[in-house]
Amino acid sequence: MKWTDSGIVLSARPFGENSRIVSLLTQHYGRHAGLVKVPKSRSRLSMEAGAFVEATWNARLSEHLGQWSFETTAAMGARLLSRPLPLAALSTACSLTDQCLAERHPYPDLYVLLKGLIEDLIHAPDWPVAYVNYELALLKDLGFGLDLSSCAATGQRHDLIYISPRTGRAVSREAAGCFLAQHLTGRQGLPAIRQRLVEMLAVTARP
Repeated sequence: MKWTDSGIVLSARPFGENSRIVSLLTQHYGRHAGLVKVPKSRSRLSMEAGAFVEATWNARLSEHLGQWSFETTAAMGARLLSRPLPLAALSTACSLTDQCLAERHPYPDLYVLLKGLIEDLIHAPDWPVAYVNYELALLKDLGFGLDLSSCAATGQRHDLIYISPRTGRAVSREAAGCFLAQHLTGRQGLPAIRQRLVEMLAVTARP
């Protein structure tokens, strides 16, 4: 079985001495993992989280791990190395996506949103809005859509900073992370980089 698609690198972990298992979110085939042979001369940046690639997946049978061959079209993370906060947001978005999405299930809308978020991290000063919208879209696509328009208990529309785990409606001071931690990431829990991102954003928001 063989196919080619556009993709975004979510993670890469060592496998043996000269290989990596690379997880991509692809435009049409969803989250897919595959083996990549890494020559010593090859740049690490081609497998950094957030990189845009054109990838070919090849395996004898569809249920096999398969192998990747890909070319990087944009090493997005490299453009954020001097900007710790958006770089943390990039790492968090890719880590959550890798951890939460079912493998080999198409998520075409999330692919478009993640690609747009990564571009916003580089170009848009209001990228935190795009990041929050991406987490909300991730929850919604996985069956945990939130209603943040008004308080479930009082109907008020201000100071909405909690979320009811039972109804998914806003009630006061808690972020969507309660759903991510308890319902989607399981025993692994939220990636540490997400808590670091929350702390960094809190610091920048102080007067």
